[in-house]
Amino acid sequence: MKGERFGGGGGRFGRGRRGGFRGGASRHGDTCFRCGGTGHWATDCRGPVPPPPDPEEPPAAEEEEPFELPTLEEVARATGTLQSGTADSRHHLEKAETTHHEDEALLNVIRPDYECPAPPPPMEPLYALTEDGKVQETPEAVYAALRDLGYQSFRAGQEEAIMRILSGLSTLVVLSTGMGKSLCYQLPAYLYAQRSRCISLVISPLISLMDDQLSGLPAKLRAACIHSNMTRKQREAAIEKVKSGQVCFLLVSPEVLVGSAGSGAGCLPSAQELPPVAFACIDEAHCVSEWSHNFRPCYLRLCKVLRERLGVQCFLGLTATATLSTALDIARHLGISDQQGISVRSAAVPPNLNLSVSMDREKDQALVSLLKGERFGCLDSIIVYCTRREETLRVAALLRTCLQGVLLSSGGLGSQTDPAAQRKKELARKKIRKPLKWLAESYHAGMSAAERRRVQNNFMCGELRIVVATVAFGMGLDKSDVRGVVHYNMPKSFESYVQEIGRAGRDGEPAHCHLFLDAEGADLRELRRHIYADTVDYYTIKRLLQRVFPACTCRRLQQHQQGRWKDVEDSDLLEVMKEHEQENGPDRAALQVRTEGSGAQENEPDRADLQVRTEGSGAQENESDRADLQVRTEGSGAQQAVIEDVDQDLAALGHASMEDGTGRADLTTREWRGGVWPERRACCTHERAIPIQEVVEALDVPEEGVETLLCYLELHPQRWVELLHPTLSVCKVSCYDGPKQLQKVTKICPPVAVVLARKRMAGERVERCDQVEFDVVEVADIMGWQLPLVKRGLRQLQWSTDRAGGRSGVLVEFSAISFYFRSYGDLSPEEMDVLCHFLHGRVQEQERTRLQQLTACFKAFRSVAFQSVLSCVQHLDRSRSQQLKALLSEYFDRKKERGGAVQLEEEPEDLDTNELLDWEEQVRTDIRRFLALRSDEKFSGRAVARILHGIGSPRYPAQIYGRDRRFWRKYLHLDFNRLIQMATQEIIGFK
Repeated sequence: MKGERFGGGGGRFGRGRRGGFRGGASRHGDTCFRCGGTGHWATDCRGPVPPPPDPEEPPAAEEEEPFELPTLEEVARATGTLQSGTADSRHHLEKAETTHHEDEALLNVIRPDYECPAPPPPMEPLYALTEDGKVQETPEAVYAALRDLGYQSFRAGQEEAIMRILSGLSTLVVLSTGMGKSLCYQLPAYLYAQRSRCISLVISPLISLMDDQLSGLPAKLRAACIHSNMTRKQREAAIEKVKSGQVCFLLVSPEVLVGSAGSGAGCLPSAQELPPVAFACIDEAHCVSEWSHNFRPCYLRLCKVLRERLGVQCFLGLTATATLSTALDIARHLGISDQQGISVRSAAVPPNLNLSVSMDREKDQALVSLLKGERFGCLDSIIVYCTRREETLRVAALLRTCLQGVLLSSGGLGSQTDPAAQRKKELARKKIRKPLKWLAESYHAGMSAAERRRVQNNFMCGELRIVVATVAFGMGLDKSDVRGVVHYNMPKSFESYVQEIGRAGRDGEPAHCHLFLDAEGADLRELRRHIYADTVDYYTIKRLLQRVFPACTCRRLQQHQQGRWKDVEDSDLLEVMKEHEQENGPDRAALQVRTEGSGAQENEPDRADLQVRTEGSGAQENESDRADLQVRTEGSGAQQAVIEDVDQDLAALGHASMEDGTGRADLTTREWRGGVWPERRACCTHERAIPIQEVVEALDVPEEGVETLLCYLELHPQRWVELLHPTLSVCKVSCYDGPKQLQKVTKICPPVAVVLARKRMAGERVERCDQVEFDVVEVADIMGWQLPLVKRGLRQLQWSTDRAGGRSGVLVEFSAISFYFRSYGDLSPEEMDVLCHFLHGRVQEQERTRLQQLTACFKAFRSVAFQSVLSCVQHLDRSRSQQLKALLSEYFDRKKERGGAVQLEEEPEDLDTNELLDWEEQVRTDIRRFLALRSDEKFSGRAVARILHGIGSPRYPAQIYGRDRRFWRKYLHLDFNRLIQMATQEIIGFK
């Protein structure tokens, strides 16, 4: 029957009142009242129908073959990664087979030596230095190349910087916007490409900057770029141009360059596939110092990658805004040691800019009055900067409403006599009187790329008079006739302020800049909120380090080998070594003892550097004993001897005599800034992978924040981690044919066999498994395998020649993009504490620095501010403009004091003690209410303080918690750290 196919006919539910196929109509209305059956009425009922006979029991299944899994030792031996001489440990392995830790502790595998490929040799400079180490006079060939590019002479600072690069000397150039910084790398790249087949790299932070550089190149200069907005074919075409030598320089983003360790999309090929790199130019070099923390951490690793992977020794840094302290920091990154490295430092503010500041309570009305006044009323290209995206939308709508029908005034800058500029201005005036949407529009990073491009193009061609934007607008804007810049909110630092006002008046003509300062400090609190959003507490750092440095078994394995050799008598050792020599010959292993120095004490010959070098990871067992041990002993009277190596683990014997009372080898140590680090570790680093999304949610720290902390560890003098290209770390193997197929897979795929063996040792039943999910990076590291080979082998499981279509019935999926790195696993608790203090100190230093910059900005702007914008709407007070320029110059020329935290002075938004006590009771009440309403969630004191300040985080996003306005941003005026203390106390009391 049709119903029986889907479980009908009573076969699925038995014979009862609710017969019929599953999901059909109810038959309750036409059943017998006496027996409840169907097909008859009560008058014809003969009694209940007897139940159907029980179905016959199915025949007993044949006994399945036992599921035999190889041990980890057997897998390692089969793949050729097991160290020789582990026969003594097999008995111990059999006893501890059910203990996962013991099994791995004694599994001594041959780990592949990880060595970064040697960088190519650096390019020879085009011109050698003079005998006294100075740069030569500019030759005629340089002037000829300058004319080839369409220029007749150098501007200030260009010639000096170009000659230093052509001489192979790293240089930092600090020039104002529009002073010709691009020529400083274009001309050297052109000359280097003429001499030999080479390439110059230009690292640019924004795609718009790259596009502008390519569109404005001279005719004889060829270049290409690689960035994330390009398709795969476009990237491959650009790389082919580079390989074939068709371009003089290549523009890349920092992420593309730093990610070149792997073969991911958008990454550069290896150094062996690229032409030699003549030099590397870092455009907007202030990003190395300012953007590298919590925003774009790849800038921290930029110079390291260029040196170690591409062999670059000559660097050129270009920036328009850098304090002396920032310039010195950039010079340290670039490796500039000589005093002439910072070739040019121009004035902080161009002389054609006219500056003014006002403190207005009604900023909206003041902004409209300013744009209608004589100073800004005649300007046809104005940028208004706001801090928040919502503010840009509101202010743009305000200006479209209030400036409806207002025409440009004819005074001021409108009286210029340049015919071309006059014609352009007349055309702009005509186009401004378009529909209202063309008068002012908003621009921020939350808009689509097409919408942002439309707004920028309209502003470039003069159809749009005012752009109300966040700081995302302006960098890379190639518009020289921007006549006005207005800051609706206070910028976060002097560097940002100078960078933003520098986008006006690039043509050298007068331009006006105005800043609205909130007298009550609302902007100051808003910017401090952004600073606190990047901070990480000590407990979070500790949890991160526990993930980065999980304990490994290297030290336990070393101690086990030391214990084995302690139990061997000298006579037995000599006898075994003699037999080993007779079997393998005296030339199979050599031990060279080399004595250096004299006068050493007799009790120091035990301190030996034993260097074990294993050739090949897949060698046979009888050949894995070949090792060259080189022992260098410091002392007098030592004699040379040659002995044979029975086990490569004899290297651990060199530390056996240095054990302390706890059985732990007291390794040679040295101090670094108060910490004590061992020079030789038992662990030689392991490959680790941390899923990005998982760690972000677990730690409640953005991805950029986690990457910044990892960069700090990599750039530490001890090189605690070695960051590699992110990888997919989670592998899932599913077998469509069930457990039987998975058992067959274990016989041909060692990684799957290892995973199941570890699961069984952990107490899980694996006989009925038809799919497994595991960390492929961890499995490869445990067994000493190379990760690319393991992934390739797993992917090949999906294909088979035994089935039609080539599919094997096995699905292999890789997921979870992860931070991929190498790290140590034998850190002591003391070392972990020192690293926690180190990272927390770096985070606190960044926070203090940014808070100091913010406070310095507020005080400087307040000292020159008018009480109302009406004082500077019509005419400019040049004395106050010069006073602000002097403050900016003083700030940019002042070197930041290092060492010790500088205490911030009392800030205007701080409340006095009595008022703070009044607020404290209300704050504690609201914290208790908040915890009671969300009693099913877990919060830390920092998380609660962030919500009260309106700071979103990965675990507590603003889209969800910002809906409850009873708590969100309610106490923005109170100190953030004090809120953390109160929230922590209430959480403890709530529990």
